Amino acid sequence: MKLKKLLGGLLAASMVLSLAACGGGDGDSQTGGNAGGSTGGAVSGTEAGGSAGGAAANGEMPVVKAALPGVLDMTDYPLVQEEMNKILGEKYGIQVEFTFIGMGSWQQQTNLLLTGSDVDMIAYFQLPLNTFVSNGQCTNLDDYVANASDEFKALFTEEQMNGCKINGVQYAIPNLRNYGNDFIMLCDEAKLTELGYKAEDIKTMDDAEEVLYAAHEKYPDIYTVVPQSNATFVNGWTWDGLGDQNYIGVIGNCGQDTTVTDIFENPDFIEFCTRTHKWFEDGLMMGDALSNQETGNVQVQNGAAFAYFANSSNAAPPAGLTKSVIVSNWTDSTNISALTYGINPLSTQPDAAWTLLEALYTDTDLMTLLIDGIEGTHYVMNDDGSCSYPEGVTSSSSTYGNATCYWAMPYAVGVPPITDLGSPTFFDDLVEFNNASKVSKGAGFVLDTDAMGITDEYAACLSVKDKYYNGLMNGILDPETVMAQAHQEMVDSGIEKICEAKQAALDELLK
Repeated sequence: MKLKKLLGGLLAASMVLSLAACGGGDGDSQTGGNAGGSTGGAVSGTEAGGSAGGAAANGEMPVVKAALPGVLDMTDYPLVQEEMNKILGEKYGIQVEFTFIGMGSWQQQTNLLLTGSDVDMIAYFQLPLNTFVSNGQCTNLDDYVANASDEFKALFTEEQMNGCKINGVQYAIPNLRNYGNDFIMLCDEAKLTELGYKAEDIKTMDDAEEVLYAAHEKYPDIYTVVPQSNATFVNGWTWDGLGDQNYIGVIGNCGQDTTVTDIFENPDFIEFCTRTHKWFEDGLMMGDALSNQETGNVQVQNGAAFAYFANSSNAAPPAGLTKSVIVSNWTDSTNISALTYGINPLSTQPDAAWTLLEALYTDTDLMTLLIDGIEGTHYVMNDDGSCSYPEGVTSSSSTYGNATCYWAMPYAVGVPPITDLGSPTFFDDLVEFNNASKVSKGAGFVLDTDAMGITDEYAACLSVKDKYYNGLMNGILDPETVMAQAHQEMVDSGIEKICEAKQAALDELLK
């Protein structure tokens, strides 16, 4: 039992790393921040002085309790809740009481909420959706979806909805964020121009390599290329861990291969690490990358580095940087279900919870309030249909921080995008980005190490993988000698049994 809990925590950590990219691509968003003014904590509408509406206080309308992630400062959300309740009361006959929970305490506090009826609608993330289903913490939504409005049914493709099904049952609804990722190289814009290159001309790793060597020669006093964040050289690439972003048993070629292998035998991984090791040997890479505490974004913007690689959505690059797509947009087996919304099975008012849930996906006025806040207070409109923070306010100083954290909310098409996102059509473009994404053949794969009988082997292999993975990705370790050694240690730890179990499950999925 202790081992199973440990694996749950390790899987959760890998999902948090992946989702960090949704907030800007580098995992350097302020997380666990002042969600209602309490770092890493939770605050509900009634505790913060918010009102669930006068009518609801008199018991005339059901009050739906909703738990959402609080990423940045949400001090003013009771004001937003009050405005939303005016609409909810008039149009839907319900009221809402929000609880925004900081990232650092999300798992602990939501698990507690799901043991009773203190929450009705909730975001499922930081653990695989299958874990919530196995724990009996999700409501079967099949009937609700079948009877939903045509507008709601048109929001997602069949493939996207299927990504939130377990054993054919719709247990959750995907939210709007990038399901797929472009894998990109971001460069210092001014330096790239000085070198005589254009971002749009860099399309392959060979192109990237040419630019990096030119930068290394011209700017020898800075790092040529640094990790995306901390010791993570880049958050993913072309291998898919099949329900597992720890990559214990993978398929390659952007999830289009169907043979499960050890990561240390995967051709994509070997090729990537062989290239980065060459860069390391030639002085392009950060020598102490494994102890790095910075993001690539910060180091390039501060002039300490020229470039870094990252996973990215359709969002604009950070100020002063360019981005070049090296691996085009693809969706791995876990991304669609990594953050979803559903209903607590212990809710005493599931119908009202669904009414709120559907409204937060289809009512533009409600979505705009939830994401941007109150016009004139938290944002001002621009002539092009986008919005900006009021003068003197930024995403980090705003007292309602959801505008750049749309990725943690249910839906956003029709909402004026904040200018930080780079385009007045950002949310429409995001839908197109998702619909155009190449989807892994492992989409819908459910990793259940206990049911597969690989719990002990998984834990042992994870220890081996963690020993070598970042060192190889950062070019520090020589693949010619280390890759075979790492693979043998994985074999000794049970990787063959894991790959066989994953292969059988994948073959069944592909029937």
